[in-house]
Amino acid sequence: MEPLVKKKVLTGIFVVPPLVAVILMTPPLILSLIVLVATFLGLQEFYQLTLPQSQKGVHFVGVGLGLLVSMAMVYEGRAEIFLPLLVILLLVLFLLFMITSESLSSATSGTAITLLGVFYIGFLLAHVSLLRQLTESSTYVLFLIAAVWSGDIFALLCGTWIGKHKLYPKISPKKTFEGLAGAIAGSSLGALLFASLFLPDLGTGFSLFLGAVIGMLGQFGDFTESMLKRSAQVKDSGSFIPGHGGMLDRLDSFLFSSPFLYYVLLFWAKEGR
Repeated sequence: MEPLVKKKVLTGIFVVPPLVAVILMTPPLILSLIVLVATFLGLQEFYQLTLPQSQKGVHFVGVGLGLLVSMAMVYEGRAEIFLPLLVILLLVLFLLFMITSESLSSATSGTAITLLGVFYIGFLLAHVSLLRQLTESSTYVLFLIAAVWSGDIFALLCGTWIGKHKLYPKISPKKTFEGLAGAIAGSSLGALLFASLFLPDLGTGFSLFLGAVIGMLGQFGDFTESMLKRSAQVKDSGSFIPGHGGMLDRLDSFLFSSPFLYYVLLFWAKEGR
C-alpha cells in the first residue's frame, strides 16, 4: 500500500468511528454544532485561498455571514425569515467593500468571492443538518457518509492502482476516468449495502440511483475545490487532518451531495413513498 493511501486509511480508522458514534448517540443539536464548526473552519480556509490579500476583517465578516446563513437554514428556514436575511447579507457585503477596498477595481470581485463562500459552504453544508431534521433520525446522515466515503475510497484505490486515462488534468492532474468510475461504483455499493441493512424501504434500484448520483456529485465537489486550489496555486486547502489536507478537502464531497439527497428525500416523502 502506498504511503499516502496508508496514511489516509489510518486517519479514517481513527476519525470515522468516533464521528459515527457521536451522530448516533447524541441529540440533533450536537450534529448541528459539528456542522457549524466544520462550516467555520471551511470558510476560514476558503477565504485564505480566494482572498489572501484581503484584510482580516473581510474574512471575519465572510465567516460570520456564512455561519449566520447556516443557522438560518437549520433553525429558521422559513422564507419570511431567510429572504430578508439575503437582503441584509448583500447590504453588509457592499458596505464592507466600500469601506475596506483600497482600490475600487477589486471591490466587485471581492464582494462576489465573499458571497460565493457564504453560499458555497454556509448554505450547501447546512443541508447535512437539514437531513437530520427531515427524518428525525440520523440514519440518512449516515447513509450519506457511507455513500460519500465509499466513493472516495474506491476512487482513491482505482485511481492509484489502475488509473491511466486523465479525466481533467487542467484542474486535477491525478484524477482519472478509472477513479471516477471507482467513485460511482463505490458510492453505489456503499449506499446499497447500508440501505439493505438499515433502510430496506428504499429498495435496490433507488439505493443504487442515490449512491451513483452521490458518487458523481462527490467527485464534482472534489473538482470544484481542486479548481479553487489550482487558482490559489496550493496543493491542500490546509493541514487540519493528517493525510487529507484541510477541512475544506474533507467537506468538498458533501457540499453538493447533501443538498441532492435532502431534496430527493423531501420529494420522496411528499409523494408518500
